[in-house]
Amino acid sequence: MLKYAKVINDTTKACEVGLGTNASFYQSLGMTEQEVEQAYNGAWYLKGYAPQKTLAELKEAKRAEINAARDAAEQGGFEYMGKVFDSDLISCQRISCAAQAMQISALAAATPTITWTCQDNTTIELNPSELLGLVGALAAWSNSCHIKATALKEQIEACQSAEALAQISWDKGE
Repeated sequence: MLKYAKVINDTTKACEVGLGTNASFYQSLGMTEQEVEQAYNGAWYLKGYAPQKTLAELKEAKRAEINAARDAAEQGGFEYMGKVFDSDLISCQRISCAAQAMQISALAAATPTITWTCQDNTTIELNPSELLGLVGALAAWSNSCHIKATALKEQIEACQSAEALAQISWDKGE
């Protein structure tokens, strides 16, 4: 991109760049219009000289991206009995506690049900067996998120170029 710039390191071609619109001020500082680019670390260079992240650094960033997407998906909700249930940390804890309480009640020869509020704020009555099924569905959902993340991270490790790495994303994963 064309900006007012002044080379401050002849070896690396690092530049000071004028980011505003006051051309006469930048010219008074010895800047001239030049083609520049911004590096991944925010520094400016003449076009073609900006350092690039190494493939190892790009892979590390991509793994962090996949982990964040996995965590968001895992805590975003899952389907069971035709309803979507919350799966954030508090909901997981509530599901587990409710299942334990149901088991205790069932042992006391009661046949309790619990009214559970789903992600869309509708409710569903769950008996002890269904509540245990909910725990299983939650575990299966969590496991599927981790399996997907592991497969994507294997693809990341196999990449030999930044271009191939850029093609990997949670949304494109299977």
